[in-house]
Amino acid sequence: MASTHDRKEVLDIIEKQADRSGIPRDDFMRFAYIETGGNFNPDANNTKSGAKGLFQFVPTTAKEFGLTGHEFDPVANTRAAADLYERNRDQIVDRSAETGRPFLSGSAQPNGMDMYLAHQQGGGGYASIQSAIDTGKFSRKDTHDNIVNNISSRDFERVTGKPYESISGMDDRELATSFSQYWQAKYAAIEIADRGITASAPLPAAQGRPSALADGVLERGERGNDVRSLQESLNQLGVRDGQGNTLETNSGIYGKNTQDAVRNFQQTHSLEQTGRADEQTREAIKAQLALPQNERNATERPAAQPQAEAKPQARAEGGATWPAPGNDQINAKDKPGEGRGEFGTSRNGGRTHGGVDIQGDVGDPIVAFGGGRVTVKPNNGAAGNTVHITHDDGSLTKYFHLNDISVRNGQRIEAGDQLGTMGRSGNTPSHGDTHLHFELWRNGRKIDPMSELRGADRGAGDHPAKAGEHVAKPAGEQTLRDGSRGTAVSELQEQLGRLGYKDAQGQPLARDGIYGDATRHAVEDLQRAQGLKVDGVFGPQSRAALKSHAPEQAAETQDKQAAAGKESGGFLDRMFSAARNGDGESVQKAITDFTSTLSQPWAKHQVQEQAQTQTQPQQAQPQAPDAARNSGDLQR
Repeated sequence: MASTHDRKEVLDIIEKQADRSGIPRDDFMRFAYIETGGNFNPDANNTKSGAKGLFQFVPTTAKEFGLTGHEFDPVANTRAAADLYERNRDQIVDRSAETGRPFLSGSAQPNGMDMYLAHQQGGGGYASIQSAIDTGKFSRKDTHDNIVNNISSRDFERVTGKPYESISGMDDRELATSFSQYWQAKYAAIEIADRGITASAPLPAAQGRPSALADGVLERGERGNDVRSLQESLNQLGVRDGQGNTLETNSGIYGKNTQDAVRNFQQTHSLEQTGRADEQTREAIKAQLALPQNERNATERPAAQPQAEAKPQARAEGGATWPAPGNDQINAKDKPGEGRGEFGTSRNGGRTHGGVDIQGDVGDPIVAFGGGRVTVKPNNGAAGNTVHITHDDGSLTKYFHLNDISVRNGQRIEAGDQLGTMGRSGNTPSHGDTHLHFELWRNGRKIDPMSELRGADRGAGDHPAKAGEHVAKPAGEQTLRDGSRGTAVSELQEQLGRLGYKDAQGQPLARDGIYGDATRHAVEDLQRAQGLKVDGVFGPQSRAALKSHAPEQAAETQDKQAAAGKESGGFLDRMFSAARNGDGESVQKAITDFTSTLSQPWAKHQVQEQAQTQTQPQQAQPQAPDAARNSGDLQR
């Protein structure tokens, strides 16, 4: 049955849904424009692909979004398209944060063209195109055909300057790049006059375009052989983009990656960091190319400053520094369907984890894995506040979800210098653990950071370092919580035991090195006694309270434990003696002294044990370690 909705009604439906879902109105309108060939026909039906309706849902996607049987209802179709938009956005933002690959538009955040290609190709198809541009290969087998099916022979050459017939001879990278270029131009040329939507850039004319260097400057948005020559020169000099990768040169497009690489070159050579290749920048590039290779990119470095007392480094045998000193636990899964925080574990959508997630607390120090140049990326989408370091050996490290950043763009840092603090920025789930997502890249590929971090001291120093200072905290300074294991836990259990803190059953703590229910209960008692937040987590405040509490309390505990037997055993004698003498003040003092001992944790258990001794034969009380008292890890 043909739709009864006219064009105005259909556009109103799209506009209202965009407003309701927080989707940019113009972009949502453009999606439907493309999908229906510009006529906004709710009855659009592609018999070849089976795609139906205003936003052309194929049968599998229609079923997934509950649209089957209602594809030609513009309200239902538009609502499903809005739900699909939100899912696609989450997918491409999360994947770009994981892989470090830029969005196809070159924008810092996905724009309308990115979201349309995700709608057209699906989130996985979009990622496959990113993969081809980055690695030279599609990550999905169906991407090649899906791309070709969405290119028109009528305008491909006019838009890209390449014959349509050349597509058959393109490798994956060239096809992906040409496809992105093609749709970027087509998307920008869309006009919907009755809704005030104008083209941001008309489609290029068939005739050749003027040289990008006509005005003496190469800059973002330009393309051609001059841009390609610039990119090749930067690659030859070893200059990398913001992700630490070489520049793609097939397309000859001056995008964000080229802009970042030019800015990096300018920074290294003390030029104004505009990201535009003006004459001064191009002359500096030529001068570098004329030098012997071992003299290129040399910059004048400040004279070495005498250092104060040498500080030990949390470094592995290969020279790597543990990036989260004082925190050595890999976090548990954050979201349903996801694996733990180790490298290579499973993620939603068939992805694998591209780094390691090191668990800690907001405000814990984050330090540099090695020496190099800093790139700061605040509010970097799903990655949150992010720092990248391009290291002296050409490797790249990335630090995600930071709370504060204490370094600046272009700063030279050394291994162990503080970069900022651990946080929850970006896509850290509200119910997930606070953690650092740390990545290590070599030769343009992510590798398991633990391959170079094994053997690194994971401790932390007494004070958070400032940028430029080194960090070296002992392992005993780390935050301990349920599931923690090791020497630091054993030492904590011993300290708590000396102070008389016991488990919930009144049993002494065993030094088993396992932070389970028993240890947590004792820590909660300590926190309660010291007026701290009672959460069972042994962090900086609890540690400070324990340190200040320990010396005096230990001595006091020994004295009172020694006196407890006398006080509890001689209490009645003192009472009767005072009563016989008619000494009311002494009676009151005896009562007060005795009851005051009951306010101490150790005294309560002392009296209980003495009472048990008087009513039953003495039995040995074995220490019950956390491992024995808890039936499984789920209870710890």
